[in-house]
Amino acid sequence: MYSVQYRRLTASNLDNGICFHKMAKVTCIVLFVVAISLRSIQADDSNDSEPDIDLDQIVMECSEKFDIPFPQIPAALRAANAHALKPCFWSCCFMKVGVINSKGQYDVDFTLDLAKKMLGRQDEKKVEATVKDCESVNDAPVSDGNAGCERSLLLATCLLDNCKKNFPEIFGH
Repeated sequence: MYSVQYRRLTASNLDNGICFHKMAKVTCIVLFVVAISLRSIQADDSNDSEPDIDLDQIVMECSEKFDIPFPQIPAALRAANAHALKPCFWSCCFMKVGVINSKGQYDVDFTLDLAKKMLGRQDEKKVEATVKDCESVNDAPVSDGNAGCERSLLLATCLLDNCKKNFPEIFGH
């Protein structure tokens, strides 16, 4: 169904463009997804009609679309600073993965389902807590409606804060 390649994320490879995979594990998102101590995971791909989620491609497309130099992305993730990147970059990534839906809302159920397919039972309770703790972003007032930029920034901030708390080893703590 989904085919996603992950590499073990360490402080040394944050600068090598691999950092986004850590966020994808968390957001599955998402980049995102997201992505968080990763390994190569391949979910059931017997249904060829389901597209692969190419996180690297999504990040590159969204960074080009919003004129974000690639080195800014790992720096922002390493610092757990969602505000260092444009809100619509987050929206672009999250929407392409499906973490933010077409109505600009955080899709918690989809994110949990995707995380389970991508990660299996690895850190299941921590991932579930991280994903669910951010559900409140859907209640926050935003002025951009379906665009999802403001809500995506709120979500990225929440996910990074919770990842830092639940997965301190990712951030070198």
